[in-house]
Amino acid sequence: MKFHRILIFTFCLLVATALPVRAASIDLDIQKTVLDNGLTILTCEDHSVRTVSYQTFMDVGSRDEVKPGITGLAHVFEHMMFRGTEKYPDYDEAIGHFGPETNAYTGEDRTVYFVNVKAEYLEKVIEVEADRVRNLIFNDQTFRTELGPVKEERRMGEVEDPDGFLWSEFTQLAYKKHTYGHSVIGFEEDLEKNIQLEDGLEFKRTFYSPGYATIVVAGNFDTPQVIEWIRTYYADWEKQPPQNIPIPVEPPQTEERISEYFWKDNLITPKLIIGYHGPEFDIMSDDFCALSLIGEILFLKSGRLTKRLYTDLQMVDYISGRMQSQKDPGMFTVSTNLKKGKSIQVVKDIVFEEIDKLTREKVSEDELTKAKNSVKASMFYRLNRPFSVASLIGRYHLLAGDYNMLFQIEDRYGSITPEIIQQVAEKTFKPTNRTVVSLVPRG
Repeated sequence: MKFHRILIFTFCLLVATALPVRAASIDLDIQKTVLDNGLTILTCEDHSVRTVSYQTFMDVGSRDEVKPGITGLAHVFEHMMFRGTEKYPDYDEAIGHFGPETNAYTGEDRTVYFVNVKAEYLEKVIEVEADRVRNLIFNDQTFRTELGPVKEERRMGEVEDPDGFLWSEFTQLAYKKHTYGHSVIGFEEDLEKNIQLEDGLEFKRTFYSPGYATIVVAGNFDTPQVIEWIRTYYADWEKQPPQNIPIPVEPPQTEERISEYFWKDNLITPKLIIGYHGPEFDIMSDDFCALSLIGEILFLKSGRLTKRLYTDLQMVDYISGRMQSQKDPGMFTVSTNLKKGKSIQVVKDIVFEEIDKLTREKVSEDELTKAKNSVKASMFYRLNRPFSVASLIGRYHLLAGDYNMLFQIEDRYGSITPEIIQQVAEKTFKPTNRTVVSLVPRG
């Protein structure tokens, strides 16, 4: 079985200078087409390359698993999509002789399938992708068969892996109502006995329909021709009535939440995750932009926490952080692995000290400029191949609700001042809004 990744999108941690970035604004010619059945198509031509990235974004993830007992179903369905159809019983065989790069990933807010391939094979790829998203063989035998690898993936990723274990515990502690509180891969009991075939069939009927699908194509192709091919293979995909999925609203956190866990052996070093509730992904929001920039200020290679804990004091092997990019309000997180023998309490105190400093003192213009340059540079570096372009367009379309937000990035981040940074820090980094989990070796 093909390996399918669960991806968490992050900003690249880039080395930046305090000099303004002189790169041109984002220059993408994106065209939008919506078929009568509700299928959205976003195309972006680039004839300087020989390849095409064909990506199917399904507007569903673990966030939409609101029914008790079905956590992990979005990810299970991602695996099911490689099972085959009546026309193409073996997906890998159907597409493999084109020499493609193909995979999929599931997140909290979306599921994505992609094929990167030479331009001359695009029509055949469209035919195969349209067939599997519509005509997947879905019966009790195939469903139960695929649950096996998913359960093993959960065991390896959240039971045997200390980082996966700690992240799962963190989200469950940080969220008390919202479905972000359960991991993408789901709870063990649900995968073992709660999820039934009918749950999968209902999920397929609801979410694997044209109104929830967006096709993003980037690379070397002709847009009118691609639209014609997509109409040929998708236009008779039956439209479904829109669904109103009641996503639980997370109430404000009113007291600090702390939990410590012991690992099963002493072969690991201590681990720590600290999180604060923040806004949803919205670059028109000062809060989101400011917290994204704070992530750069703290965690660039020369950032405050990276320099202090990793470079100067050499207390940690790794430290990073970011404002999560999600449809609903997410978390600003700090994650670190300590060196053997170093104190979690000392590291926590330093993290709290640097974060508290942001609430009391304005950052310098030079430091803020460096953070803005890093955000802009990471965005431009993502536009170096069709896969990255298509991923970026689809991400903004689903999370921001409008891919045109891409063209506002430079202006929006550029408008954030040291005063705004301080105001947002004061609002966000309160002890009562904080969740802290740690993992230490047994003994």
